[in-house]
Amino acid sequence: MIEVLVLYANRDGMRFDDDYFLKKHVELAKRLLRPYGLNYMRITRGSDRMSPYHAVAHLGIDSLDSFKAAIDTIGSTLFEDIPRFTDVEPLIQVSQVVWEQRLS
Repeated sequence: MIEVLVLYANRDGMRFDDDYFLKKHVELAKRLLRPYGLNYMRITRGSDRMSPYHAVAHLGIDSLDSFKAAIDTIGSTLFEDIPRFTDVEPLIQVSQVVWEQRLS
């Protein structure tokens, strides 16, 4: 499994429409990525204006090959939607999950 982080940097004067992001873009991403092995999505928001990132999307996907296929097929649709809610270019980190433990 891989985890893809999509990080939106926090900066003075930035534009970020949280409502659009959470209600429209996240739903679009979920709908488009699900056929490519999307297992979970988590959205976190920086605790204040001093946080280095305004928002971070955490996406759990079956494999790197699945993610590459998704980007090749539907990536342009996702990236073309970004200017509708922000003027920040996201940083994308793709990581191999090497350990996980859920605590109850």
